[in-house]
Amino acid sequence: MKFFFRSKEPSDPVIVVNSCLKFLLNRITDDLDSKEYCWNRPWGIKRFESMILAKSVLDYSFEKIVKDELSEDEKQGYYDLSNSSFARVFNAEFSELGIHFEEMREEIEKKIEDYSSALWDKRKPPEAYYQIFILITGSQTRTELEEEERKNTAGLKLMRTNEYFSKMVPLYEEEIKLLQEKIAAFDRVEIMLPHILRSARSKLKNIKIKKIKSLSKKLAKKVKKK
Repeated sequence: MKFFFRSKEPSDPVIVVNSCLKFLLNRITDDLDSKEYCWNRPWGIKRFESMILAKSVLDYSFEKIVKDELSEDEKQGYYDLSNSSFARVFNAEFSELGIHFEEMREEIEKKIEDYSSALWDKRKPPEAYYQIFILITGSQTRTELEEEERKNTAGLKLMRTNEYFSKMVPLYEEEIKLLQEKIAAFDRVEIMLPHILRSARSKLKNIKIKKIKSLSKKLAKKVKKK
């Protein structure tokens, strides 16, 4: 008689890092491709920005998991895996379009730095999540959108009482509706990003810390030999 058993999650850092990066990329892309986020850009641009955010979330989550367990030198094995995995995934996605990681390294690394800074921002959520949403979509701030909505709503009230401006009422109504949708997108981000961060930590927790240390030592030896 065969007994059922629960298979173990893979703990090899190479597998875990690559799998988590791809999962995050697809999850972020699927979420932000929704019309509810009012991000009207070509899919390729959405994929590019989602990849940057996926890498930032991956590294941020790793740092949270190994906090106080690994020194900066001991983390180098992970970052070597993370960076090489990102370069492979990026080239697999964009090389057919003539876009290669090495050619865009400077721009990509700057974007990753900006996204990572937002994740590590000392401001409490949801402001940090709002900042990431602004970076990825180029949206106005929530405060700016709310102020614009308030002014348009006040103007609409005046127009409805003046027959000379009655023809402009539908235009203002449409504009206010769009502003409200853009504001609502911030509420969705406030829910979406914490879910993504939890998912990343859940997947990375299977990683073998000892193997990361071993990879870091091997990497350090290679550097010394050069």
